[in-house]
Formats: sequence, structure tokens, C-alpha cells
Amino acid sequence: MTQTDYPRANTLKAAFKACDLAPLEPAEMDRYYVDLSPVRKSSAVDSVSTILDFQEPGDNTTILFTGHRGCGKSTELKRIQQRWRDDYYVIYLEVNEETDINDVRYTDLYLIVIKQVEFELRKLGLSFDAQLLQQFEAWFKDVTQETEDTVEKSVSITGEASLGADAPFIAKLLVKLLAQIKGSNKQKTSIRQTLEKDLSRLKADVNLLLGNAYIKLRDKFPEYKGLLIIFDNLDRIPVEVADHLFLDYATQLQDLNCTLIYTVPISVLCSPKNPLKQWDSDPHIVPMVTIYEFERERCDLDYNLTGLEAMAGLVEKRVQVEDVFESREVLLEMAKASGGHVRQLMQMMRTACRTASTRKHEKINAEDVTYAIKQQQFGFERFIPDDHYPLLAQVCLTKNVSKDELGQLMLFNVSVLEYNGDKRWNYPNPVVKQNEFFQKALTAIQSGQTV
Repeated sequence: MTQTDYPRANTLKAAFKACDLAPLEPAEMDRYYVDLSPVRKSSAVDSVSTILDFQEPGDNTTILFTGHRGCGKSTELKRIQQRWRDDYYVIYLEVNEETDINDVRYTDLYLIVIKQVEFELRKLGLSFDAQLLQQFEAWFKDVTQETEDTVEKSVSITGEASLGADAPFIAKLLVKLLAQIKGSNKQKTSIRQTLEKDLSRLKADVNLLLGNAYIKLRDKFPEYKGLLIIFDNLDRIPVEVADHLFLDYATQLQDLNCTLIYTVPISVLCSPKNPLKQWDSDPHIVPMVTIYEFERERCDLDYNLTGLEAMAGLVEKRVQVEDVFESREVLLEMAKASGGHVRQLMQMMRTACRTASTRKHEKINAEDVTYAIKQQQFGFERFIPDDHYPLLAQVCLTKNVSKDELGQLMLFNVSVLEYNGDKRWNYPNPVVKQNEFFQKALTAIQSGQTV
């Protein structure tokens, strides 16, 4: 079956299901994937692939991959995973599944790395060097005061099932520690304080095990250049946690003996701490699809038809437009309201499907789309503080977000969007831009009034 042979959704119910918000899985890529890099005016994914291509066996690097939540980073990372699985042993991790996403520390990531690498080696019939593992386990037993008995008693039945019968002590201990970090503030603090007593030893032992894993993998798979670990969903961590993790502990995140890709909240790039000086390489940014014609002096921008068509194409890849929409113009209005944000488009599409069905419409019409857009608008109005609106109006006029905590927060909550091209620029989310609070703030600024 060729890419064009896949049937597309031709009912409201099928369209709702087809426009799922989840990142595309490898099996769905041929059916649904649309390459948006030309209309993002960015080559972030190709740049990452070039780095991986240029590396020699045994080389390690750390890659920052960033963009707004919902812009399509996870889908692109899954493509990277598939593209490089013959050259690297790729481990894809969703950090929110492993630790407390609202309070992540770099020591958590160290534990996650060793837990997952040990598990992957075991799946391949491999294991860490016995002496290295024994030394690591002995140190952990000493600093945590854990024993075989205390760990066995506390690992859940579910945990045992996922570990497997042949899991070594360290695998069970790491499952226990990460479960405690994720589930209990008191235990989380105690575990971190314990590990921080000898951070240099923790890092040294982790790197010894990673180096040993590389040797074992190369012996069995000579074609592999090394380990590639992808940390996805770190872009969900709050602004203050992100600054602490990626700025204060940038060195520690870069000190692991493997190739790493970290997803980073785009807010980090606007930190007054000057984040780029902390890292050895520039971040790779997945910006919004450019649906506007950039013009610095105007707040209301003209639309870029190529970008709009690309956004509409995301829906057209999944949906038979003539069967689901009253007209294609209705779909284009939704594309305009998306701001070039992939998840926002899919959220509005799903709302429009439900609304049309509830109203007994055979197809999505202009009123259904207006309702879907309004629901997005109201969602933003519920959490945007009143004092943000003058700042959002300034962004509309200057195309630049402030490099401070408020600017970071507006990027993080997607009330301000990031675009690329010949210039890097910002613009308010269109569903925010149309509400009355924003319009009043903009009018006041343009008339020289105090807001």
C-alpha cells in the first residue's frame, strides 16, 4: 500500500479519532506524518541527524532539543529514533513515566539512565561487568542503608513483573528509589540528600557502567557507534525547575558517557542567566509553522499562504475534507487560529467534530469552528494574569518577548509563540490576541495611555 492509498476519515466520529493529540508512533509515520521543516523555516531535525552522522564510534555529545509543548517535538524524536536505530542503540525515555515531572533533579536522570541501560542490556542477554556492578551495588547499599531484604519487601508485584526474575539487586533498588522519588516528597528529599553526599562517586560509577555497556554492545553489535538516550517530556517541567536543571546543573547533564538528547522547555532560552554559555553546543529549536508574513512594525500580520496550506495539510492527511467540512475555507480558518501550533490545531479539530455532532450537523461548519476557537480562547483567559496583557500587546508590536521570568512564563504557557526564518521572532497566540483584554491593552499602548 502506498502512502496515498491509506483511507482517510470521512465521518465526524472517525475524524475525531484520526486527529489524536498523541505523538505519532513509528507505525503511523507513513500514514500521517507531514514534513513541516520547510514551513517552520528550521532544520532542527536534520541538524541533529548531522551530528549523529558525524560522530565516530565512542564519541559522545549532548544535544538540546526545544520548542513549545505540542509543537511536534515528540513525533520528530521518534523519527530520529527510527532513523538511527541501525547506527546506535537507542533508548527512548518519557521522563514523566520515571520521576516527578514537577521537580526533576539531575540525580534522578542518572538513576533513570542506569536503570534503563541495565534493563536493555539484560533484554539482549548481556550484563554489566560483574566486578563493576558489585562495586556500584556495594556503594549504593552503603549510602542508602538498603539490603537485599529491604528491597525485596518493598518492590511491588507490578515492579517485579516489569523487572523480570533475573533482575540484579541494583535494578530492584533503582525501581524502588525512583518510585519513592515520584511518589513521596519526604522520601524524595531524603534520597536526594543521601546521593548528594558523594556526587563525584555517583557520577564516576555511572560513567564506568556506561563505558562498560558500550563495550558490551559493540562486541555484540559492531555496527553501533554507541548508546543514544533520548529524554523526552522534559519540556513539561516548570520554569523554575527547568532553570535549575538546565542552567545550574548544565555541566552534570553533559558529563555522562553516552550521546544524549534532552527536550528542553523553550522558556530556558529566554532566561536572564544566559543559558547558551552553559552548554557546548547551540539548542536545536522546533518553532511554530510560519503562517504569517513577518513585519516588525505591524501588530496585525498578513498570512503566509504556504504555511497555512501546510497546517491544513496536517488535517487533510487524516481527514477527507469534503466529507467532514462544509468547505475548505472553514478548515483554513481553523489553521489561522492555530498560530502554526500543531497540538492547538488538533485540539480545535476534535472540539469542532464533537460540536458539529452534538448540533446534529452533517459536516463541520463555520459556527462549529468559531465555537472550537472560542473554547481555546476561554481556556487561556482562565489562567493568564491580568498584568500579562500589556506585555502580550508589546510582544505583538515588537515581535520580541522579554528576557525575564514573565517572558519565560508566557513562552512556557504558549500565550507567546516562537517563529524562525531569516529572523527569530515572537508573536501572541492568535486565540489570546482576539480576546477583549488583549485588545484593550493594545489600544491603550497605541494611544499612549497607561495600562
